[in-house]
Amino acid sequence: MKGVVALALFLVAALLMVGQFLAPEKPLAAGPAAAPSARLTGSSAHFAGDDLVLDRDRSGQFHMDAAVNGNQTKFLVDTGADTVALTVSDAEAAGIPVNPDAFVPMVQTASGQGYGTVVMLDRLEIGDTELRNVGAVVIKDLGVSLLGQSVLARMGRVELKGDRMVIEQRP
Repeated sequence: MKGVVALALFLVAALLMVGQFLAPEKPLAAGPAAAPSARLTGSSAHFAGDDLVLDRDRSGQFHMDAAVNGNQTKFLVDTGADTVALTVSDAEAAGIPVNPDAFVPMVQTASGQGYGTVVMLDRLEIGDTELRNVGAVVIKDLGVSLLGQSVLARMGRVELKGDRMVIEQRP
């Protein structure tokens, strides 16, 4: 069992490393002159100059909308997560086929072993940044999709300022 977990974690890490080299971010329109992004509609994210700003919600967390393969998806921004993790329903809504037979033990959660499978997102649009070929995992029984460090690091510098998370987007 430990060998399966180690193999799954190795595959996730390898996929993410390959994605970092094959998928440079491509900025779309940026800055205050740009039209407001439809991908941010309904989220607490907004622009302040070139920076993407997220307001802490009542639960003390940061949420934002992003487009996965063109499909609007709500994410919990999780600076403690290594990668992007999608719920099964969010993955399917984005056109990513999910085979439950492909789930393997992948993560350790507070409630026990978490099962998932490695996937590749063709496109992830966050604010004014479009990322291609983004490595991710689909996790069984995950309550909300997570936006982790593999993407946050590619976007730019992340800083907490009181009840705000500021992502200084790379030019």
